Amino acid sequence: MDHAEIVIGRGKQSDHVLIRVLGRMHPGRTDFWDGNWLTSPIHVQVGGFVATIDAGLRAEELRNFRLALERVYADVRGSATLSSLEHWIELTVECHPTGSLSIYGIAADDPGMWNTLRFEIDGLDQTDIPPLVDALVAVEERFPVLGRE
Repeated sequence: MDHAEIVIGRGKQSDHVLIRVLGRMHPGRTDFWDGNWLTSPIHVQVGGFVATIDAGLRAEELRNFRLALERVYADVRGSATLSSLEHWIELTVECHPTGSLSIYGIAADDPGMWNTLRFEIDGLDQTDIPPLVDALVAVEERFPVLGRE
């Protein structure tokens, strides 16, 4: 596989968000601002809705999401949010004291426009966090955060 995939959900056959990280948008750049943009289309499949968005996420956004998910998993409480600078996606994973997860988000097909999809993904629990963290680690290994924040 020449790209990295992050699946939020229980696989591609049920409700899920799939983020494909294809590479750096500016491959020759090593500075923080330009070097960390990742070509990362987002596919959302929830209920009867399917959305495909040609998004660009940043390496530190995915890293920060991973760090927050690790805290949620360790504490079995709290929330982790993936929030993109250009408002492609806002995704929150909230862990309840019972270990069940609430996942909700908003995806936009063109930041600055009003076309958005609000969604929820049900039926997950804290045991679904480690595979998500592993996928984010794999992205981080291939596309580490460059430069200084």
